Amino acid sequence: MANRFTKALNAFLRKTFYNDRLTCAACGADVFADSRFCPHCLQALPFNRGFVCSKCGRKIAQRYPVCLECKAAMPSYRKARSAFCYDGEIVRLIRAFKNGKRYLAGAFAEAMLPLLRAEFADADCIAFVPMTAEAEKKRGYNQARLLAEALGEGAGIPVEAGLLVKTRETGEQKSLSRRERAENLKGSFRVHERTKCRGRRVLLIDDVLTTGATADAVAEALTGAGAAAVYLLTAASVPSKEKK
Repeated sequence: MANRFTKALNAFLRKTFYNDRLTCAACGADVFADSRFCPHCLQALPFNRGFVCSKCGRKIAQRYPVCLECKAAMPSYRKARSAFCYDGEIVRLIRAFKNGKRYLAGAFAEAMLPLLRAEFADADCIAFVPMTAEAEKKRGYNQARLLAEALGEGAGIPVEAGLLVKTRETGEQKSLSRRERAENLKGSFRVHERTKCRGRRVLLIDDVLTTGATADAVAEALTGAGAAAVYLLTAASVPSKEKK
């Protein structure tokens, strides 16, 4: 039987993203339960299970305390987790989510909610990685905000929508190394309302953890503004290099 958290999330998702007829977010098959994925896709999708880095939450090959990336440069956030590995069908779904398929926020939030409850139940508030006003206007929405709002509704944790601001556009980062991304992002995020951050445990939401440079830059801004702790929860993460 669905607990009150799942019921709250499902009610929010139906109101915000869905009508009465539900189909699988991955394959389009009809679904007849409170799930955004059909049973076949639930078995086939690359959930981030097994060995994960205790710090960044990436999938790793063996049980190590932290992955090679975190050992080389420890992130500013306290702990991160992700629902899926950024691989296979999830890559397609994330791209679709960023390019008009807003309803996929519900499917990803559904997979993220158990991690939130298991790992970050002590969070005082939820924030999300912001976009510049120009970039958000061009896309029409901020996908991280959609995830944050769905998760906040499901978990009963307040979302601080105006907490973070991205002050400048940082351009294309796909071809940059982690160090180059960090330099490119330096000073591009600021905390707009410091009183809503000071002394609080902030759960940061984003769609994908790639090199971790963006999350690190935002976490630095939050801790600099007095956050007691910064956690990170993403829909997917790129597996550790040692896993590839």
